[in-house]
Amino acid sequence: MKKLISLILALAMVLSLAACGGSSSTTSDDDGATSVTISDDDLDYTYGEHFYSETPVTYTMYLNDNSAYPYKDAWSEEGGIFWAIQEATNVTLDIQIVDNTDYTDKVSLAVSAGNAPYIIPKIYSETAYVTGGGVVPVSDYVQYMPNYQAFYEEYDMEDDVASLYQEDGKYYRLPGMKETCLQDYTICIRDDIFKAAGYDVSELEDDWTWDEFVDILVDVKAYMVSEGMIDESDYIWSDMWCGAQSGQGNGGNLLKLIGASYGIYSGWAMSMSSNYGLVFNTDTDEFELGSTSENYKEMMTVVQRMVDEGILDPETFTQNDDTAQNKFYRGETALLSVNRSTYTTTDAGLATGVGEGNYSLYRILVPIGTTDEQAENERLECGIMISTNALDELGEEEFIKMMRFVDWLWYSEEGQTLTKWGLEGETYTVDDNGNYSLTDGYYCAGLSIAQTSDDQVDMRVELGYACGNFMYGGTTELLTSNFDEGLRDFYDRMSEYRSLRDLDPTISLSEDELEQANLWGTPLDDTINSWTLGFAEGLYDLDEYWDQYVADVESQNVESLLDLYNTRYQESQAG
Repeated sequence: MKKLISLILALAMVLSLAACGGSSSTTSDDDGATSVTISDDDLDYTYGEHFYSETPVTYTMYLNDNSAYPYKDAWSEEGGIFWAIQEATNVTLDIQIVDNTDYTDKVSLAVSAGNAPYIIPKIYSETAYVTGGGVVPVSDYVQYMPNYQAFYEEYDMEDDVASLYQEDGKYYRLPGMKETCLQDYTICIRDDIFKAAGYDVSELEDDWTWDEFVDILVDVKAYMVSEGMIDESDYIWSDMWCGAQSGQGNGGNLLKLIGASYGIYSGWAMSMSSNYGLVFNTDTDEFELGSTSENYKEMMTVVQRMVDEGILDPETFTQNDDTAQNKFYRGETALLSVNRSTYTTTDAGLATGVGEGNYSLYRILVPIGTTDEQAENERLECGIMISTNALDELGEEEFIKMMRFVDWLWYSEEGQTLTKWGLEGETYTVDDNGNYSLTDGYYCAGLSIAQTSDDQVDMRVELGYACGNFMYGGTTELLTSNFDEGLRDFYDRMSEYRSLRDLDPTISLSEDELEQANLWGTPLDDTINSWTLGFAEGLYDLDEYWDQYVADVESQNVESLLDLYNTRYQESQAG
């Protein structure tokens, strides 16, 4: 490994003698806008070049610490991800560790107080941070990021990135950009149980509806009861990512998946859309509130039916994730939500719980509601904010140097491969056909690469590679480089039988309008989420309480919010 790093360093030194050590001059035009002219030497850092700082530098950075793979000192020691970054670039990342459950709050407090670290990764929505001046308008500096620019141009990301622009015509988050949109989250079933109950899902899922799916689940439960696997009072679906641990108080992943099939935002999508549940109707050419529509009512009717018929455990919306997982591992349930990272963990859990060879798993296509559109339709991922502290403390020239480091680490194929796969020859190899595989000493649950021997260690847990602080995007080839045959089959089926929803138009609001929208939208979100969970848990009968629900929601300044969005949309069309 030391030989490999020496080669990397030797190459980096050759490529970087002028990459980061030049000079710059600053000028202002008649309007007071500032521009920076970089010396010719600095321009040697171009697309495809390796970033290396001639002198050692340190940049502060938040680390979003996930309980599934918590930070270890080994990540900064020889072989770990932060050590590898330092060896490759001569940049030390001074990380400030923040627990995932408190990350958004801690970021908000630090940005507001003016003491945030330079680099703030894993940000899903930056709008709340823009008005205070605590983060840099990164759109002013992407001109110095050749890998970012090359990807933007090659894969026509203009319309996607347009969704990030604020009212001032700038954007404040460097997004993860993907060549294609790959639906990450879906539902995994015990295919062996479904087939024993008489259902070959692979022959039914192409165009099945939620009602048809629930009919199947009723029969699957009847089979499990008849075989003594569960009691009649038990539920066969008790899901994760919806409750106290990660549901965000809105129903989490499951309601996001179901809501998307009805053309509305629900669950996680309520917080990720940042539009307070407003959806754009292409037929009427205006925004409307999806949460009081007939589509919402149909969605919640399905959810309540699953609870009423003893299929979906209402504790799904309150329990911790490991509770749901353990029920599935013990064979008490037949369905569980998964994503690419958790599939291997789910498989391993079943192998321990019910025994290897006693089960088979299958990723299903989410049933159709009023549309066949998948839940994820964006080619942008979470991304990186840059604190104003970086610009103030480093100065313009050194700040641009840092942006070039960010460009290499998050947007170059070399940097993306390093943070995903680790060190070639040490943690992974690539064969003559371009196929990636981990070396014998490693497995990685985060890449859905299972452990095959007791002497293997999890590369993500032990060394920090393939973690959520870095893996935001890239080419389809790189994104799928770890996919097994089953996952590739899932995406083939998604491509053939499900469609992508058009992106909603971008609405740019002024600072005052953003503040007003938030004053209206926050209690609106809270009201919708509270009622939605009440419906989902069976606390309120949908038909009995529907009118009261609609009245309660509409009392939260809905019309004012709609007027604001539709007025700004019409102005953007006219302008």
